[in-house]
Amino acid sequence: MPVQAVKINLGRARDFTKGTGTKVDLLKLSIAVFHLSDGTFRAIHNRCPRGEELVNGVVLEEYLFCEYHDCEIHLSNGKVEAGNEVVETFLVEVDEGFVYLTLE
Repeated sequence: MPVQAVKINLGRARDFTKGTGTKVDLLKLSIAVFHLSDGTFRAIHNRCPRGEELVNGVVLEEYLFCEYHDCEIHLSNGKVEAGNEVVETFLVEVDEGFVYLTLE
């Protein structure tokens, strides 16, 4: 049986502060949702490869800087710049003023 994608409403886009992260806990999954300065949204698993939370990291354009390990993570694809590690990313979209996260 094929796996169904689930779209979850995270709230109004205007309630997410630009340039910062918001922690979203869904079942056993912790996700960091970022409202970028250009108005777009990105979502990434809320743990760096070494296990620390990413939600409080510094965002600069499409990159997130892990405050604990001084590493840079590309928010579109999860690639950690200094190594071969990847952090899981999630599809986020805005529709009629609401932010939706898609889980597969």
